[in-house]
Amino acid sequence: MPRDHRRSSTSRIRAAWAAPALALVLALTACGPGDDEAPEPVPTAEPTIGVTGTGGTVPTLDFQTPLTLSDPVEEVVWEGAGDPLVDGGPVLLRVYTVSGTDGSVVRDDFASVPAAYLMTPDSIGSELYTVLEGHSVGARIMYAAATDGTPLVSTIDILPTSASGDISDPEAGLPSVEHGEGGVPTVTIPEGTEPPAEPVVRQIIRGTGGQVASGQQVVIQFVAVKWSTGEVFDTTWGEGRLPQTVTLGTDQLIEGFDEGLVDLPVGSEVMLVVPPGLAFGPSGNELASETLVYVVDILAVSPPA
Repeated sequence: MPRDHRRSSTSRIRAAWAAPALALVLALTACGPGDDEAPEPVPTAEPTIGVTGTGGTVPTLDFQTPLTLSDPVEEVVWEGAGDPLVDGGPVLLRVYTVSGTDGSVVRDDFASVPAAYLMTPDSIGSELYTVLEGHSVGARIMYAAATDGTPLVSTIDILPTSASGDISDPEAGLPSVEHGEGGVPTVTIPEGTEPPAEPVVRQIIRGTGGQVASGQQVVIQFVAVKWSTGEVFDTTWGEGRLPQTVTLGTDQLIEGFDEGLVDLPVGSEVMLVVPPGLAFGPSGNELASETLVYVVDILAVSPPA
């Protein structure tokens, strides 16, 4: 939705709320002093909320407490240079919220990991959906509104849901990866080629963020296929699906996956070829004898422990 359309919609809402008040003022004026004696109305100024800070760091929110909000306040701190948000698609948000009453921190995704939602009113709420609509990846938005009587001031950072950058050339004897709309990877197993006996870690796209360490939470997108057939057996891509958050070094994941992401920079896309001994075998799992191929996009990571 274009920004000017949202502003006009907000104006109409405010006008609708203002209409009963205006009728009351007119009624009182008719019984009061004449026009020459009527006092001039004093407009209510919108609160001033300052936002400073750079991307990837906790912002500083500057306002006078206690904050009084008669209407929501929205400001684009900076525009995003990435892809526009897609209705119904995934959206990854890093939110920082403080109380307008005393400035205390209510939510701090910088201290944990960003949260993934679907870009729908049901997933993120109609109010936030309207705020985000029409924006692109990379934007930071300030939004202040009263919730259950408490004024809350938030910055909302829109993060990528796929890796982006220069794609490395495929290597002989290893699967190839093609990317579709939105960065969705498709893995093709080389025909007639035996899988490697040792694990392989190959960066397809090299990120520029901080390095991943064992013990950290990592937000990822991935697709997983069997080397034997090329069949996809697990994925976070697709309609209604979202990036996942995993914790490295806690026995949540197969060994080859767990170890393969360590020391890689955030923003990377990596191929992990995992032989059975570092995957599910011998465990009785139906994948116990399979060499597995994962293509993983590393989207975000929690602060170092």
